Order: sequence, then structure tokens, then C-alpha cells
Amino acid sequence: MRKPSPVFERLLDRIAQMPVVDCHEHLRGPDRDLEKAPTEPILALVTMYLVSDLWAAGASDEEISLLQSELATTDEKWPVFSRLWASAEHTAYARVTKLVLKQVYGIEKLTRESLDLVAEQLATRTPSYYLKVIHDAGIKAVIADVLFPPPWERPIRYYGSPVLKGFLNGEFPMPDIWHPVFNLPYYHEIRFREFIDFVGALAGVSVTSLGDYEAALFELIKRSRELGAIALKDQSAYRRVIAYDLPTRSDAERIFNKLLINPRNQLAWPEARPLDDYLFHQIMRFARELEMPVQLHTGHMAQIRNRVDKTNAAHLAPVLELHSEVHFDLFHGNWPYMGDLLFLGKNYPNVNLDLCWVNMIDPLYAQELLKRAVMTVPHTKVFGFGGDYFAVPEFSVAHLQIAREVIASALADLVECGWLEEEEATRVAADWLYNNPNRFYKLGLPVYEI
Repeated sequence: MRKPSPVFERLLDRIAQMPVVDCHEHLRGPDRDLEKAPTEPILALVTMYLVSDLWAAGASDEEISLLQSELATTDEKWPVFSRLWASAEHTAYARVTKLVLKQVYGIEKLTRESLDLVAEQLATRTPSYYLKVIHDAGIKAVIADVLFPPPWERPIRYYGSPVLKGFLNGEFPMPDIWHPVFNLPYYHEIRFREFIDFVGALAGVSVTSLGDYEAALFELIKRSRELGAIALKDQSAYRRVIAYDLPTRSDAERIFNKLLINPRNQLAWPEARPLDDYLFHQIMRFARELEMPVQLHTGHMAQIRNRVDKTNAAHLAPVLELHSEVHFDLFHGNWPYMGDLLFLGKNYPNVNLDLCWVNMIDPLYAQELLKRAVMTVPHTKVFGFGGDYFAVPEFSVAHLQIAREVIASALADLVECGWLEEEEATRVAADWLYNNPNRFYKLGLPVYEI
């Protein structure tokens, strides 16, 4: 990310020793993740993000399906994968994969033969190994968005929550350092009567009015908080513009009643928007009452063929201003809308800036964002890292290595230009990676002193 220098090397060495709060993961813990983890090496290597770059390199939908198949052999996949890898191997997503290959499997160059070594080691992963990967990286807390099933368990119509049901019943144990969040969109993006009944069943009530639904939802969030959920998390940006009107309750109720009066009715967009917007604001009021911070997806989205303009955090300004007593954690550096994110962080006391995922979307953007954030936003409002992976802790740890290099690069630039002293830069790094999210999420971990 920059030319080596004595300042950079010293900062990177100290940052590598710092504890970390991982602000955003989908890791569910070793028992569940290893049960579903891929054992075919190409499927394991393209997991989640790299596949998007292969798609963008020109892969057909059929080729992507082949690479993600659990039934196709490595030999069947290799001709397609090797061609696409040659096009995408220099992206930041691919850099994560290269770090995993080198540091976990001892592989310097990806070849067909080297994939057999990957397959051998995939077959030997254990829960103790999984947790050791996290521990050895210095991660002291994992804020986990896991209270919904991964893709292979999702019902057809909604993501629902056998997992949430298990959590509420005490049947979803997680490692001690895991801190779950309550995943929101499905509870305000209502399209079917089945989901209303599902929420009522979880809460143990019969929903016969919008008021009943609001009470049931509040009860679910409250019970989740009592069981350890530390925040609410919303990624509605994947499906709608994150601009929320303030409809009247009567408008929302009229739409909600359409589902109640006839279970066969369905809601389409934009017909459902007043109900969606109303419930979103109501949930923000729940967050205020329960004193739970809110994580919001902004900017870039996973996969391809998305419209990023609908995800710009600038759309959220009315929400941030209206709900001034709610504390918001804005995700993913709002890539590529850096200036809008910095404005929100500078303008709203209840807004914090989170670099989860963005360090491996665009490391140079993340570096520039951090430098400009030091100059424009109180540094106590910035969170430096979130791995944002499913099932594979090795990839999160490789992402953390990139994040540490990004942070060291940004701070070294500021030291070398005279903006910060080196000790000041070191303290800023510790706050970004650990102290700030520890305080914001009330994790109760010891303060890390420099």
C-alpha cells in the first residue's frame, strides 16, 4: 500500500501486536461452520467474495455454478478456475486468498497440484484449530451476524430464523468471545402473511393487528438482548434504497391489514414501502428504548449486478437526525462514497464509521479514508476492522492482515507529513482496532493502554 519506511515498519510491528475487536462477522463458531465447510479446494477458495471478481472477469453463470458446485470434482473445475484466476489474481479479494494459500497451506503459486495439498488439510480441520486461528490473530471479540441461517438453510420465501428460535431457546451456543446481533430487515420487509405468523409464533402470541406485531417484535428483540445480543443490524441496502420516509401509522396499518384479512395476499414493491418505512422507524425507537446500537449496511454489496447508488449513506441523514438518541455504526466505509461518509461522521454525534469489509474491497480507498478521517472526524468514532466472512476464519484473519497494513500505511503517511507524532499514531491505531468498538458495544474488555 506504500513504500516501506522505518516509521511504517515500526507502526506495523506495534499494530500487529494489538488486540482486535472484529466488528462484523458471519462466523457461527466451529461446530456449525465446520459441519458445512466445503472440502473441495476450489469451492473453499472462491468462498464468498473472490467469486464476484471471477464473475466480473467474464465468467458465465454456468461457470460460476460449476465452481460453486459441491458435486463437481476439482479436475472438472480447474480449466475454468485457472483461466479466471489469471484475470483476477491481483485484486484485493484475491490477495486474501493468496495470503491464506501461503500462510495456511504453504503454497506460493496456485497450481492444480497444489490444490491437492489444500484438500488434504481441509479434511483435517478441527474445532480447536478453528478457535486457535482466531486466538492467534489477537481477536478478543467477534461481533457476529449469525441469527439467521446461511444460504443452504434458508426457507424459500424469507430468511426467517430457525437459528433465532434456537438462540431464544438456549439451543444455539457460541464461543465465549462471540457477541451476536439481531438481524433486522426481514422484520420490516414484510411481504407474506406467513412471516407475520412466524414472528407471532416465536413470541408466543397470535398477531391480529399491527399493534400485536409491534409488541411481538419488541419482545423478540428484548429477549435477544437479555440473552446476549449487543446490537441491531440492517442490510436492507441490498433490496431497496436506504431512504426512509415517515409514513403515518394509518398508512402502514392499511397495508398490514391487507395481509391479515387474507393469508393469500402478497405485497409488492413499492406498495409495501409505507409499511416497511414505518416499521423501520419503529425498530429505531425500540433501539432507543433498549439502548442498543444499530449497524447499517452502506455502500458496496456482495455479488455483482447491483445498483450502488441506492446504498449511499447520504440517504440516511434524515434517519440519523430524527433518531438522535440512537447510536449508529455505518458499515463498509460507504464505498465508493467517501466524502458523504466523512460528512455524516463529522456532522452527527451519533454516527460512527466502520471499515469492516472495505479493507479488502479497496485497500487504497480505506487508507485514504482513514487519513482523511483523522483530519475531519474525532478518531474515537472510527472502527478499523471487521472480517465479514462465513465459515472460514482463515480468510477473516488474512483480511485482518491487510487491514493492519492499511492502518499502518495511513498513519505512517500522517506521521511523515507531520500531522501526528508516532506515539499519537500508535494510540489512534489501538483505538481504531480495539478501544473504540469495545467502548461503543459495551463489551467490557480491559482498555488497551499504549
